[in-house]
Amino acid sequence: MIRRTLAIGLAITTLLALQPVEPASAVGRARVVRCKKPGACWITAFAFTPAGDELFYVERYSGEIRRVVLATGSDTRWTKIRGVAGVGEQGVLGIALDPDWESGDERVFVSYTQRSPQRNRIVRLTKGGGKVQRKVLATIPANTFHVAGVIHFGPDGKLYAVTGDAGVPSRSQRVRNPAGKVLRMEEDGSRPSDNPFANGRAFSIGHRNSFGFAFDPQTGRLWQTENGPTCDDEINHVLPGRNYGWGGASACPGTSESGPNPVQPEVRINPLVAPTGAAFCDGCGLGSAVDGDLLYGTYLTRKIHALDLNADRDGVTERRVLFSHPRGVLAVEAAPDGAVYFSDLRAIYRLV
Repeated sequence: MIRRTLAIGLAITTLLALQPVEPASAVGRARVVRCKKPGACWITAFAFTPAGDELFYVERYSGEIRRVVLATGSDTRWTKIRGVAGVGEQGVLGIALDPDWESGDERVFVSYTQRSPQRNRIVRLTKGGGKVQRKVLATIPANTFHVAGVIHFGPDGKLYAVTGDAGVPSRSQRVRNPAGKVLRMEEDGSRPSDNPFANGRAFSIGHRNSFGFAFDPQTGRLWQTENGPTCDDEINHVLPGRNYGWGGASACPGTSESGPNPVQPEVRINPLVAPTGAAFCDGCGLGSAVDGDLLYGTYLTRKIHALDLNADRDGVTERRVLFSHPRGVLAVEAAPDGAVYFSDLRAIYRLV
């Protein structure tokens, strides 16, 4: 299960501690999807169609990919991933939809851990005429922990994925090894010609274990949550070709010191909170004080936080508690209309 590797304590790169500020006004939730199975279905990831009228979500352990029509609440199975591993942090962990969803066959991209042989996969599932065709885009080292697995399409139309080090920190510094990276690839899994590293599909290196990232609508830049060891968790402003410092020489308190020219996190968090999904509030309807903020969930402390960015949108000036939830927060996503949704092991909710 998602464990101590999920977290966030706080301090910006200047080491100025950012104490969480309680919200000035109440933010609530409205449930939009409820598990069809008794108990828990572990909704680790969900994604919206470009028109925003439907969402797709994954069930972590069953391997089911489900489709919800938001206007009616209709919830049906689209397909099922078989042979999913379910030990530790494994399972179905990421989903993204083709940006050209309306152009033809339905194409769904999924990240999961395969049971046998054990490895992490990113696959493209194409459904046409009632049949589903599968193409493996990437194979990543696997372990029962440090799996990561969130995937999103970026504003450039490329497919991005965060990958964990699978328990071997030195992998994070090896550019060709897909573990411990932010990966960037074409829809067919190939390496884009303008990737920042000459070899492999790495967009950035030196990562440990991430459960969320989002692109700032105002700048197009990537921000990422990262779970650290016992000394801190991180929020990173991820730029192409940079090294974020996790690797074979990393240990508390030097968690971002491995490899060449390591970039320090924008925010460090201790005690650990296990940061998970992330999304930007871009007209999300929660008030002017939240507009433009980076929102992220926490698994251990069961909250959604808001981070105010500076004028250049490359640093953090304040952290605020936006919402407290009874259970650990998993995915956090912004819909095409700007509204922000989040999931836990039982349901998907909209922040209101």
